[in-house]
Amino acid sequence: ALNKEIEMMQLENKLAEKHIRDANEELAEKAKTLEASKKQISTKEGVLNHKKSELDKIIADTEKEETHFRAVSATARASVDERLLYSYDRIRKNYRNGLGVVPVERDACGGCFNSIPPQRQSEIRLHKKVIVCENCGRILVDADLSDSVELK
Repeated sequence: ALNKEIEMMQLENKLAEKHIRDANEELAEKAKTLEASKKQISTKEGVLNHKKSELDKIIADTEKEETHFRAVSATARASVDERLLYSYDRIRKNYRNGLGVVPVERDACGGCFNSIPPQRQSEIRLHKKVIVCENCGRILVDADLSDSVELK
């Protein structure tokens, strides 16, 4: 009976040693994975920092342009009738893309793409008065005027 107990203890000892070896191997694999992950993180952080610096540069450039365009907008707003300006602002706020003035493209409104009758198109080309789209309410201009107006 004593020999049986000794054999059982030896088997338990070998089993415990095997579990320890397996755990050590698993620990070594996880350490390798951790090192690889740390290397990936460091390279990704380098790329991220580079992209952040590029983005900051772009933001600085666009802020300069934005202040310039805001000043141009303020001077242009001073010369426009207040009633028209109110209508324009209201139109811009109502639409997702913020376009209040759209060109007539292929005989249709550039905002909602509804067809515009030829008579209305000729009125738009004359530039006598402000013409709005019957469907979406945006201010319509002819494509030639839209192309000739260039932001400075």
